[in-house]
Amino acid sequence: MGLLDGTLARTFIAEHFFIDHPRSGHEPVKVLRGLSIAQVMTLDEQPSLVLVADDDGVTRAIVGSWLKGAGYEVIAASDGDEALELAREREPDLLLVDVTMPGRDGYEVCRAIQAESATPPPVIFLTAHTQTDARVAGLDAGAVDYIVKPFANEELVARVRAALRTKAVHDGLAERAARDGLTGLFNRRELDTRAHQAVALADRHSRPFSCLLLDIDHFKLVNDTHGHAAGDTVLREAAQRICDASRISDIVGRYGGEEFVVLLPETDGHAAVAAADKLRALLSDTPVPVGRGQISIRASIGVATWDDTMRSPSDLYAAADTALYRAKALGRDRTELHVAAT
Repeated sequence: MGLLDGTLARTFIAEHFFIDHPRSGHEPVKVLRGLSIAQVMTLDEQPSLVLVADDDGVTRAIVGSWLKGAGYEVIAASDGDEALELAREREPDLLLVDVTMPGRDGYEVCRAIQAESATPPPVIFLTAHTQTDARVAGLDAGAVDYIVKPFANEELVARVRAALRTKAVHDGLAERAARDGLTGLFNRRELDTRAHQAVALADRHSRPFSCLLLDIDHFKLVNDTHGHAAGDTVLREAAQRICDASRISDIVGRYGGEEFVVLLPETDGHAAVAAADKLRALLSDTPVPVGRGQISIRASIGVATWDDTMRSPSDLYAAADTALYRAKALGRDRTELHVAAT
């Protein structure tokens, strides 16, 4: 159902237009310890992406123009199926969804969005329905707000702004919960979540996928000789150097203790070994200043590549761990590739 009708709508379309364009990729933002959630949220200044789903072209144009005028990026869908497809492909920060659309209705779209992510984007329903039961149904489906047509520019933008503000706080809390407190890398729980997603993607598209399991050599000696504060300094510096050696697409996490994991999409075993050797060189290149002395970082790395015998990321980790154990047994400060038994 449209937002406006007749001459006013035709005049608006004649004077205003908007063009969807691809959303640029996020640059990685380093985790800065000691910042408040509000400060962290200001680090990424990219405009929020809003998906507008409505079967009425006039409504899509008007709402899209208003949102673009408020500084948001906009993509649009004309039915529920297209909205869900775009949401999966573009991962918008917020959805404005008409309740009544061809194909999936707004409720179905909202429920699907909620079911597919642990941190789904907020959904605001656009509707001509004023009945309480319709609003309740929308909120029960997972929507955060409900706007009844017709509505004013100021109201719509204010509601979008409020929903995104709440999302930013939730995202900040989720980001903190996903990070290791010492190094700022993904913690084990988040690493496992990302690994499952990456493995599923590699499987779906039959693409290579590899894992590096890295262990800092003789780390216990660092703690015993220089103290745990020095050990923490070494771990933080190692984490930073691992990030410096990794691509934007790589997934880096602290596996536990002095062990780290790097997940490498689109990377076969040969390329993964080369990446591991580059990483070891970067780690050992410059000693870490600690107090009045210096500590050299050496690491052993086990490399494994996803194959048809594996069923979950734990199998990939186990294969990399076997290779890591062999690297240690052969003298440490080396890279070993796991070779599947035939």
